[in-house]
Amino acid sequence: MPVDVAVKLSDRPTGRIRPRLDELRGALAQRGNPQLGFPSILIVGTNGKGSTAAMLEALLRNHGLRTGLFTSPHLLRAEERVRLNGTQVEDSVFESAIGRFDEFPDLTYFETITAAAFTIFSEAQVDAAVLEAGMGGSWDATRLAESAIAGLTNIGSDHAGWLGTEPTEIARDKGRALAAAESSLIGTGVDDDLVAELGAPAARRARSLVTCADAGGGRAAVSWDGRETIVRMPLSGAFQFDNLELALALAFEAANAGWIRPLEPSRVQVALDGMSWPGRLSVHRLRGRDVLMDCAHNLEGARALAEHLGGLDCCHNLLFSCLDDKPVEAMAEVLRGRVGDIVVCRLDDERAMPLERLAAAFAGAECAEDPQTGLDRLSDPVLVAGSTRLVGALLALEETAS
Repeated sequence: MPVDVAVKLSDRPTGRIRPRLDELRGALAQRGNPQLGFPSILIVGTNGKGSTAAMLEALLRNHGLRTGLFTSPHLLRAEERVRLNGTQVEDSVFESAIGRFDEFPDLTYFETITAAAFTIFSEAQVDAAVLEAGMGGSWDATRLAESAIAGLTNIGSDHAGWLGTEPTEIARDKGRALAAAESSLIGTGVDDDLVAELGAPAARRARSLVTCADAGGGRAAVSWDGRETIVRMPLSGAFQFDNLELALALAFEAANAGWIRPLEPSRVQVALDGMSWPGRLSVHRLRGRDVLMDCAHNLEGARALAEHLGGLDCCHNLLFSCLDDKPVEAMAEVLRGRVGDIVVCRLDDERAMPLERLAAAFAGAECAEDPQTGLDRLSDPVLVAGSTRLVGALLALEETAS
């Protein structure tokens, strides 16, 4: 990250969370409410938000829109969170937008970057922006964009300290984002018995508009409004079929709203062929080795990863670490039987899980003081999982080596 941007963000701890929007709302009002200067689609949920957002943005862009994309967290640099027309925003543009909020020192790290993204999208006059919520649905900073369309991927157990421990509590929180939108869609990952808890009676199942099925060979058979086609799956994992279905349904809703022309099979194919989303069951070349990486940062993510590993014809050795608010013991129980040798490592993060607890959860695992050392201690094939911070730390090695 450029030094001057890092200085401006350095006094805003990345782990600070504020369950209200008053301060950010006031700061945005003093800057002319840039978040209201463009149409947007908000995506909430426990897992799959970033993948769904990335696929949706590609679909909108390939149907003629000038797009904005806001996601979180980043892997390498904060600028990754803000994209214009599929391209990471330039450092100078990001720095300038962050600087607009220097006089509001009480804004959190996430609030500041969200406000900067709103500013960038407004000044670039995007036709539409896709926004990934950070946490929950009731008081997340992205809510201030007053998105006309919203989608919910699934409901899991992450962030229980803020969103509640019961699925019904979490559903009610995330459902507030759906209820506030003019049009809202629910992904396959939301259990039927939680739909009534959302408090969004007008929300519809994405599957009522679009269907997406595994066609084999890394392809999906998709259909909508009497049209159908076969597309290449841009991301690995069975769960990505659910994310693609929601992304397509949200694009279909954008067409219904008159934002884009009706979805065209050829444009859908091109959009998905041209996208990638690192750290989601993606393979990267690190120091001469092919390494499988998956953020899998919570229990539901670990379960999805374990299911994917069960379908492979080889057994990976695991490098694992996570943040201190994750159920590491449950995650370890899910993953242990699907991998070979295990190394746990320390993360350079104020919220890192203590190495001692990691070692206790993965009994018998070797310990490493940092990700690079941990990677060196494992033979091929290697899987890296447990945190975006861990994936980012190793992708930084790839970037340095290239």
